[in-house]
Amino acid sequence: MVEYNEKEKSLQISVHLFIDDLEESLKKEGHTKLFICTERESTQAEKHIESYLRKNLSFSINGKSSSYAFVGKEGSSDMSAVWIYLEIPVNGKIKTINIKNSLLIGEFDDQKNLVHVIGPNKKEGTVIFANAKTEELLTFSP
Repeated sequence: MVEYNEKEKSLQISVHLFIDDLEESLKKEGHTKLFICTERESTQAEKHIESYLRKNLSFSINGKSSSYAFVGKEGSSDMSAVWIYLEIPVNGKIKTINIKNSLLIGEFDDQKNLVHVIGPNKKEGTVIFANAKTEELLTFSP
């Protein structure tokens, strides 16, 4: 989910990934098993997860590349998935958000990433990213 928080003047991003899929993607990048969200989690896990995200998830606001801060992560209630939290500070009004999302798409042929967006003025929509489409430009009316 990508949500504009007007009070905080930021885009707040929540990424939900199944741990086994994320571990598989990180393994293909050459990392050993990280035991994400377990007592045995590698001390390097967050560093590798953040690096993977930066390679496969990016945002531009009003045509300018926007870097996000890695806020944290937590396991889902059944520990099958991880929630990852990111934040982008926003200066001024948002006219456009460009999202590039190729998370897990290179590893799984049938992967589809659904992103629910709540923009300025609570304008909502859902974008589906898949093999043929990993980028979407969203436009918000003033």
